[in-house]
Amino acid sequence: MGTLYVVATPIGNLSDITLRALEVLKGVDVVYCEDTRVTRKLFARHGIGKPLRSFFAGNEAGKVEEVLGRLRKGEAVALVSDAGTPGISDPGYLLVRAARREGFPVVPVPGPSALAAALSVAGLPTHRVLFLGFPPRRKGEREALLRSLREDPATLVFYEAPHRVKAFLEEGRRLLPGRERVVARELTKRFESVAAGEEEVPERGEFVVLYGPPAEKAARPVSRGELEEALAAAAGEGLSRSEALRRAGARFGLSRREAYALLVGKDGEDR
Repeated sequence: MGTLYVVATPIGNLSDITLRALEVLKGVDVVYCEDTRVTRKLFARHGIGKPLRSFFAGNEAGKVEEVLGRLRKGEAVALVSDAGTPGISDPGYLLVRAARREGFPVVPVPGPSALAAALSVAGLPTHRVLFLGFPPRRKGEREALLRSLREDPATLVFYEAPHRVKAFLEEGRRLLPGRERVVARELTKRFESVAAGEEEVPERGEFVVLYGPPAEKAARPVSRGELEEALAAAAGEGLSRSEALRRAGARFGLSRREAYALLVGKDGEDR
């Protein structure tokens, strides 16, 4: 009986591949991938000479029967994406579902994932995470989605393309107030960066955008002393004055503007 292996591959650094993944890729009969040019670079780096066949979003439905035919003949087939784990905002689920329906073993070979990598360095709660993939391309649909998530208690995770990230971040700032924001860019690559807060990010590369849970509503009025203490703690983490103020305010369900108003006197100077 044929076997389908779902193999995770590096999201950037080609050294981020498991020993098991290399073993499986060298042992199968054929490898289906999103872009043969991308996967060929990985194979050249690690000395893998298996035949490659394309399997991407545009041809996935039509390729399922082809792969099933190979499995019926008893072949071992590997499925990879250009980067990360197949089926996570990448093609794969249609094939996996069809293979399982026919009773073929579907074996995960876990490894790199931009989702997991970003969560591991964001410093946000992970006891409840909602992964939303790429947001809608239409502005109205994006804004409706963000509004629906405003009170969701989960840490929210999105993927976004460089030419849409600026608009998406601005919409998130307006429609997800009180949530900490972290933007991870080009993970494991040369220009990798993880930026917290509202600082500008270059509109180049691949992005993971994360929003922490909404700030808890203050059960009572917040004193200036409490806010100053939270501000000092945030500043002690090396944050800028503006970002520290935003972080301190979010702790008490206050916007940065509201926190600033509490800290300053009528003359505009810090009290």
